[in-house]
Amino acid sequence: MHCSRSVESRVFVRFPTFRWVFVAFALGNLVAVFLRSANAVIAPDLMRDIGLNAEQLGSMTSVYYITFALMQLPLGAALDRYGSRKVIPILMIPTIIGCIVYAQATSFTGVAIGRLLIGIGTAGGLMGAVKTFGNWVPSNRLATMTTSMMALGGVGGIMTTSPMAWVNAQYGWQNIFYGGTVVVTLVACAIWFWSRDFPAMTPVVRSTGNPFEGFRAIYSNKAFWQMAPLYFSMLGTLLAVQTLWAGPFLYDVLSYTPPQAGAMLFMMGVGAILGYAISGPLGDRYGAPRMILYAQLLLIATLSVFVGAPVITQQPIVALLYLCFSLGAAFNVILLPQARTLFSAQMSGRAVTALNIFGFIGAYFFQRTMGYVIELQGKNSAGHYGTLGYQYAFAIPLVCAILALINYLPLVRAQQLKG
Repeated sequence: MHCSRSVESRVFVRFPTFRWVFVAFALGNLVAVFLRSANAVIAPDLMRDIGLNAEQLGSMTSVYYITFALMQLPLGAALDRYGSRKVIPILMIPTIIGCIVYAQATSFTGVAIGRLLIGIGTAGGLMGAVKTFGNWVPSNRLATMTTSMMALGGVGGIMTTSPMAWVNAQYGWQNIFYGGTVVVTLVACAIWFWSRDFPAMTPVVRSTGNPFEGFRAIYSNKAFWQMAPLYFSMLGTLLAVQTLWAGPFLYDVLSYTPPQAGAMLFMMGVGAILGYAISGPLGDRYGAPRMILYAQLLLIATLSVFVGAPVITQQPIVALLYLCFSLGAAFNVILLPQARTLFSAQMSGRAVTALNIFGFIGAYFFQRTMGYVIELQGKNSAGHYGTLGYQYAFAIPLVCAILALINYLPLVRAQQLKG
């Protein structure tokens, strides 16, 4: 591994504090969360306007995640060599194009291509932030800063619930994505002008050798493979459900109206923000493995309700279920700083992207398989997909969650032995 150390010119940055770096990346994460979550609210519109069925909807939405996953390895190499400040704004150009393509689409192919481009452009926001934050703050504060950014970014998920349902009813889903092009452009400029990879006058460490040579060490690390399946489960399930199947479940199984569904999705967004907000401080204080254990048990409990007792119509109970589901799953984010600390600073970009790939493969897997199972069971006489199909569908992430937790337990025991 070859690395270069230098002191870069800072003339392009007028704001020398970490505050502006944090704000720039938080805005980028907010936009990414909004774009990936939008389909949960507009799913009925896409089915009506473009003629998508459940399997096509799952396939189209999951294109975003497989694209995200495929981008992670080259992204990690680019972050270690060129830094987040240069890489992330350039990556956002495909997002701008993708929003336009998505808004103009009239077929499955059109929305799938738009979704793919959006996935390419937003693939690096969180990973770029984790790498950059690690250069600015001590390791015992990295989880807190990362999850604080995720909590603020969770506002993007909130915006895709009741607020987006209202805007969609007034102006249509196409205009939402046209507006997204303007917002993404502004955020790219904010990251370019406000952020920097290292504090002023700090020696800059770059990877200058073979950009892919560190992945062998990462993928041969035993602790990494104890984390990867859990990240697959936690992030994959959260994204698959929050950004797609949480909405249709309310429409098909519970017969909710769009405003009622929007309120429940709002609670799921609140749960995610709460999970992001508390996971970092708790992980820094009590240890990530212990907090991950409790969070995964909560996720397993809520998935068990979806499988075993899905027809719960009382809105307060459904709201609590949605909040607890996303709260537990959101603790996935503290696995990223845990993975980063396993390797040197020169490999930090590759370390977090090597783990992140599993989360988005999980999202792709769960969205596709759940859509296939729901479509396989078919629609009832009222034109809605049946309850049994959703029960079988939610059983898939439930089984994966249990197996992933069993695989992670050695890290929990190792933390207990350390005291």
